[in-house]
Amino acid sequence: MAKPTLRPYFDHIIIAVLAIVCYVFFFYALGGIGLAGPDEPRYAAIAREMLTTGDYITPRLYGSPWFEKPVLMYWLAAIGYKIFGINETGARFPSALCATICVFFIYWCGRRFWDRATGFLAALILATSVGPFVFARAASADMPLAACLTMALVFFVAAFNDATPRRRTWFYAFYAALGLGVLAKGPVALLLPALSLGGFLLLRGKWDDWKTWNPKGLWITAAVAVPWYLLCTIVNGREFLRVFFISHNLERFTTTVFGHDRPFFFYLPVLLLLTFPWTFMLISALRRTFGKNDHILLWWAIVPFVFFSLSRSKLPGYILPMVPPIALLLAREAIQPTSRVYRVAVYIEAGTMVFIGVAFGFFGNTLNVDPHVSGMVIVAVTFVIAACLAVIALWLKPVFLAGFNVIAMAALVITATTMVFPRFDSTDTMRPWRSALDQLVSPGQTVLMYKPARWAEYGLDYYRFGIVQSTFSPDELLQAVKNKPRLLCIAEDKTLAELSHIPTVDLEVVHAIGGQTAFWVWQVK
Repeated sequence: MAKPTLRPYFDHIIIAVLAIVCYVFFFYALGGIGLAGPDEPRYAAIAREMLTTGDYITPRLYGSPWFEKPVLMYWLAAIGYKIFGINETGARFPSALCATICVFFIYWCGRRFWDRATGFLAALILATSVGPFVFARAASADMPLAACLTMALVFFVAAFNDATPRRRTWFYAFYAALGLGVLAKGPVALLLPALSLGGFLLLRGKWDDWKTWNPKGLWITAAVAVPWYLLCTIVNGREFLRVFFISHNLERFTTTVFGHDRPFFFYLPVLLLLTFPWTFMLISALRRTFGKNDHILLWWAIVPFVFFSLSRSKLPGYILPMVPPIALLLAREAIQPTSRVYRVAVYIEAGTMVFIGVAFGFFGNTLNVDPHVSGMVIVAVTFVIAACLAVIALWLKPVFLAGFNVIAMAALVITATTMVFPRFDSTDTMRPWRSALDQLVSPGQTVLMYKPARWAEYGLDYYRFGIVQSTFSPDELLQAVKNKPRLLCIAEDKTLAELSHIPTVDLEVVHAIGGQTAFWVWQVK
């Protein structure tokens, strides 16, 4: 009688493990911190307005059309609100879902075109990299675009390697994924794949190959994407075309009008961060001989880096689509034997951990960074990790490095989401003010803000449903309180001194959270 074996259940076990990893990295304590930065509360508010008004065509921010991004993220967030309620988890659901989609598509791709171990390692590398973890927990369009381009990549590789009648079906799926990408972030979802595949053709020297890629399938891309763009144009006219296509696409790429000017080399450290702690394996991964599928992955990764390096506006999330193909390239290296180049890469990773420990542990105040964690704890953790990496470099194979990175990142993520992130709630989000203001003012009463930071302004807008008025000078504040008995105002502590010098107003401090203070203000006759 044959011994029972787990081999028939390997795929089920791997899927279960990846599901747990995705939950821990993307969904666990997803709403543990309030909406942060200026973008999260804006996008969350637009999705909330879509859900409450039933208008799923025109994105609106407190009643006014807002054409910065297409509609896919808002539709998914509305679904998230339906599932989890109108809260932070619902708003971030699209990004967490799309990160999970990326992980499972990369697993399937690695398993189908290389082997099960490659697919599993690639999925783990992707899930445990800093970039997917961070952007999976942010209400933004970056992760939905990355998911659409990852699906498009996987479908293209499947079609490229299939000589059966299913080839056409894979290409149809490829073009459908591009259409979803256009709904996620606009024309860039077509431009990046076109440049990537153009580079692939250039490398192979077979220019006519594109004719075998079923180019007529572009009608599927149009069928997926065009209806919303057409309806939004019909409803909103030329203003939508001008704001979205000209301002937020063409001008964003060619000018610094949106204030995101960065040096040309900006994406070098960003790539290091997005793929950390796996980045340094690229040193050894890029030394080997590549096949045709590797070349597709390389072009899919290189083009976003080069394209957005040429852009005048640069943000870290723009090159997020690089991470999934890089994960596949790194996974192939993780199952290779030990080499000198690999050891060098691990030593560099260990040195980077020491640098992080010294920089943030001893010089956090100098760098104007408050991680809300004891500097000595940061030093101790990073130095222990560096010591473990040195041991791995000396005596263990790359697959052991992969296991160590996964375990270390999981421990750091659980610690961060459970103990660290909640500490940012009172200093970097406006969520704590929601309950505080419920005790101080009626739901329909306007709250003033004096010289607010953008994240605070949009954050309080979200939690007060837009019943907020921002003032940016003493004259504006005087005008706001003119002929009113008194109004509640919130300001950063450092600006309170300015208000004390205005002779025609008086104020009474009533509450403080983080570095902000609430006070009643009224005009003195």
